[in-house]
Amino acid sequence: MDVWTSVRFRERATGLGDHLAAAGVINDGDHASRLWRTALHEVPRHLFVPDTGYAQAQGRHGASRPIDRRSNTTDWWNAVYEDASIITQRSDGNADVTDTTAPPTCSLSAPTVAVRFLYALGLRDGHRVLDVGTGTGWTSAVLAWRLGDEAVTTIEIDDGLADTAASNLAAAGREPRLVIGDGTAGHPDGGPYDRIHVTAGVRDIPSAWIEQTRPGGLVVLPWMPWAGAWGHLLALDVLGDGTAVGRLTGDGGFMMLRSQRVDGIERQGAATDTVTGLDPRLVAQAEPGAQLAITEATGPLVLDTGWERDGAAWRQRVSVARPGGEGWADVYWTRDAERFDVRQSADVPLWSLVEAAYLGWLRAGRPGRDSYRLTVTPQGQRLHRAG
Repeated sequence: MDVWTSVRFRERATGLGDHLAAAGVINDGDHASRLWRTALHEVPRHLFVPDTGYAQAQGRHGASRPIDRRSNTTDWWNAVYEDASIITQRSDGNADVTDTTAPPTCSLSAPTVAVRFLYALGLRDGHRVLDVGTGTGWTSAVLAWRLGDEAVTTIEIDDGLADTAASNLAAAGREPRLVIGDGTAGHPDGGPYDRIHVTAGVRDIPSAWIEQTRPGGLVVLPWMPWAGAWGHLLALDVLGDGTAVGRLTGDGGFMMLRSQRVDGIERQGAATDTVTGLDPRLVAQAEPGAQLAITEATGPLVLDTGWERDGAAWRQRVSVARPGGEGWADVYWTRDAERFDVRQSADVPLWSLVEAAYLGWLRAGRPGRDSYRLTVTPQGQRLHRAG
């Protein structure tokens, strides 16, 4: 690393650490938290960003845009060390990374998101970790820096991404065990693990993760029961009998596991037409507690919104469906309407279930995300109110 790059890196890594502290992601008064600020210097983020990519801004910080180190070096550095995720692949490598019409399938997570998940692991010296979803390799390298290379196993399903991650890790001087395979099966040869860290969105918790974690261990993952909506940071305490109980501690959204992706709304079977007085936008923009109350009543959902022409006017469509199409509903919001049109599956009146769950959540006093637990057993998973 030449002097110019070193100075630029140190200044920007320090600035990123200050941003994380101001955002409440790290606490400089806490030793465990301070380690993640140190990691920003010890594991340079720019070593894991390709020359060309797409910076996806988080909230009001920065602007989303293509980045190219060769044509605009300063902007590339700005993007790498601001609070942005860097998209490095779209459509599993079948589309240009700057093509925003193609779905992103790999990225370097935004620092506020990545560090929040790392901190939730509650790491201690001597812990052994499985990292599911290597991606560019940055969080794998951070884990290896914190615990030692031999303590970290990282698994990536995409051969090309794994090759790139291996090169990035080598450039950073880190050598965790890198495995190419389906992360939903874990990697029993490296277990039992004290922690499993998942960097892909999950709807259904794979039993292998529970089985490969020692009693008292922790699985931290982005639980995303609604495809098309933001998810939740889930910390699962493993009990050692094939079960785990999870706490939902904050926001968490990632690209879904490849095996759990859902391609839009499926509408199967006969439909019925009715009306509702509930503004469907309340469901589309549901608070975390409301989303979980609906999930408890209906199971996982797919959410989609759009605008459609109705004669000379436009109306907004809010659609929900169960993955696989067994139960679906389209609800149309029109300005100044007293009631809103509903078309839903006849066999499973999904909007009726959603509406009842939302109103029940209001009746219960709007319980928040921390009021819910997710219990995972060999028979499946169940979301429920705590207590």
